[in-house]
Amino acid sequence: MTGSRTPAFRYAPTLWASLLHLALFAGAFVLFLGRKPGRFRSQAIADAIPGFYTHVFNFSLSYLLYAGIGFVWLMMGVPTRFVAWAGVALVVANVGYELLLPLLNTRDPMDAAYGIAGTLLGFAWLWIVRRFGLVPIPAPAQ
Repeated sequence: MTGSRTPAFRYAPTLWASLLHLALFAGAFVLFLGRKPGRFRSQAIADAIPGFYTHVFNFSLSYLLYAGIGFVWLMMGVPTRFVAWAGVALVVANVGYELLLPLLNTRDPMDAAYGIAGTLLGFAWLWIVRRFGLVPIPAPAQ
């Protein structure tokens, strides 16, 4: 099999976008780990927002899934509108599961709200990355 192949990634993230993406990912994961009492639970957050750690799983899961997959999609050159539609689908799935489908779950509008917040934060981050944090990868010489 010979011939030129199209590279999978059309864009490369800038250094600041890569580092900030990892930092935001780590922050969302630390919030997730704070669900259980221990070193990752912030008393300041618990005091400021009572019940935060009972709903943070939806926030973290939504953010980690959306920002993780969306970041790769943007590097592959997927248009922003498709990334936005994926966010809409995630919001609809979150609301549907939390409010309409009580399968192995109790209906909880606050869980849905936290999931929507995680998705919106993920979209804001992906929009910034697409606008300011990606540079085109030059096409290989033929």
